[in-house]
Amino acid sequence: MFKYQILLPGVPVTSERGALGWCTVALIRMGDKIILFDTGSYGDRALLLNRLAEIGLSIDQIDMVFISHLHFDHFINAEIFSESQIFVPERDVEYVISGEFRDCGDTYVPELFVKAMQERLTPVKDGQEIFSGLEVISLPGHTPGTLGLFYKKEGVIFASDAVKNAWEFMQEIPPPSFYSEKEALTSYKTIRRKARIIIPGHDNPFSLNPDGHIDYLASEQTVINTFVYPEKGKRAIPLQ
Repeated sequence: MFKYQILLPGVPVTSERGALGWCTVALIRMGDKIILFDTGSYGDRALLLNRLAEIGLSIDQIDMVFISHLHFDHFINAEIFSESQIFVPERDVEYVISGEFRDCGDTYVPELFVKAMQERLTPVKDGQEIFSGLEVISLPGHTPGTLGLFYKKEGVIFASDAVKNAWEFMQEIPPPSFYSEKEALTSYKTIRRKARIIIPGHDNPFSLNPDGHIDYLASEQTVINTFVYPEKGKRAIPLQ
């Protein structure tokens, strides 16, 4: 039986100082097996552990971790899942180890971290099945090896940063494409052709309707607290 839930909702926000890196972290259950899709960034670690504890899970109970691409905000917490099999894109491993990412101006790759963990990583590629019915799908552009997971029976694609948020997707604006903007747009077409439900990299899940519009399937809200003198105390700014 296939079930999923969002542990950490992605946040569609950037800034003059670059991406905040708050990505979607999802838990997938396939029968009695548990898969974590992406792991978030350092700043997410405590909250991720808390969310797992809230649903009665410890890190040792995660059977598999699936990393969509080797950027810090999706990969960096993989290290704490010492008992889990860690799947990563085969092409992105090459991209990092060869140094190709530097030629692409990709500043989000934690190179030393990837190299330190290389022996623990299981490379995967397009078309492989993690479990029966749960298929690896190639969605390049953002990086050369960006992968998603596709549950064909229900038309669910865990797209990660191949679809960063609904607004860009609906406007046909490709995600930041360190490798190929053309391939990123082709990945959009692949997703539109296959998906009924999209789990984006930095937004809430949404469904694609026959009329071409979308419906959000969740309304998780993230709040930033600011501390700016001379205001009295903190000021909460809701982002969604």
